Amino acid sequence: MMRTEAATNNSNNATGSSRIVPSKAEGIALCAAFVLVFALVVVGNLLTIILFAVNRNLRKRGLLLVINMAFADRMLGILSLPLYIHAVGYRFGLWKGGWPMCLSNFYTIVDTFFSQASLISAAFISG
Repeated sequence: MMRTEAATNNSNNATGSSRIVPSKAEGIALCAAFVLVFALVVVGNLLTIILFAVNRNLRKRGLLLVINMAFADRMLGILSLPLYIHAVGYRFGLWKGGWPMCLSNFYTIVDTFFSQASLISAAFISG
């Protein structure tokens, strides 16, 4: 989405680039969508793990990768997604206060580790 007045007023901008500032309503909608995704990821993967633990017929060697993927996705939902929601809300100006550097490093490590674990599980399941 590009505003025409921003494109024509590039001569007023010293850098030559125009920046569209998103509204707080867009930030609230985006954060609300991420909270819904958070709830669905955590509950859905928890149900998958519980179903595997309770039902003995599902305890097969081929389904261990599915459980591994459910665990990795659940950890992404529990640890990484709330931090991402906070970062999105901060960028939209919904709240003040950024992250300390140690929390930023923690987010990067956790997000990378569990994302890779989920992708590797998906690759092995499909193969």
